[in-house]
Amino acid sequence: MNTISYNKAIDITHEFASEIVSVFNDKIIAVFAIGSLGSDYYRPGQSDIDTAVIVDVPRNEIWDIKNYIRSVADKYFEKYNVPKGFGAIVFSKDQLYPPYIKNEELILEILRLKTQSKIVYGSFNLNDIPFPEIDAIIEDARAFEEWADSMRKNDPYFKINDTVSLVNSTLMILRRYLLIKCGICEFNKFKTISLYLSENPPIIFNELFDYVEKYIRDESCPLCKSSFQNLIEQHDTLYKHINNICL
Repeated sequence: MNTISYNKAIDITHEFASEIVSVFNDKIIAVFAIGSLGSDYYRPGQSDIDTAVIVDVPRNEIWDIKNYIRSVADKYFEKYNVPKGFGAIVFSKDQLYPPYIKNEELILEILRLKTQSKIVYGSFNLNDIPFPEIDAIIEDARAFEEWADSMRKNDPYFKINDTVSLVNSTLMILRRYLLIKCGICEFNKFKTISLYLSENPPIIFNELFDYVEKYIRDESCPLCKSSFQNLIEQHDTLYKHINNICL
């Protein structure tokens, strides 16, 4: 596994920003490192690199620049063998403010930008971006579930069938509960379960939570087929129960 130090990861984001600015100099307002790199839980050899790019382009004209920037991000993923990937979320400036468009599904990315980011290029006052209202957050979650339901109907393989999807989906639904029912915006995967358990949660699966905690800390936790299926059933019950409460 490739081990990229925190400082090296920051250097890579600067290099990425310089390249896209050289192509779209008059359109790039700012580039941020977000996620673990933009916060305090980056782990060399385990964490991916995520960026957010704010561009001065109308939202209905963003696709060409978005596709190009994502292709550059893919190139850096391969060039530096970044664990788990190199992400680039591209925002048109007007996408950061209401009214939000349902199918754009950028609400959670706006929250990530506001709560866990470091400037890499340019300048942009993130305090000027309003915290999305709870109705917009719920509508965004509903839009995601509508998309997921359509995928399940059309693709029999679109389901929880591996440990990565099990872990990510469990953390996602717990974050949804914290955000919608508790008003807590937390993307740090190492804090999510403990925060959920501290908020008088409506449903608890200790076996599932223990497994997720071990997995994200890179502890060896092999499962037999029956044990994995049991965790899937716990996840599905948790997911349905929280969605019934939140949505």
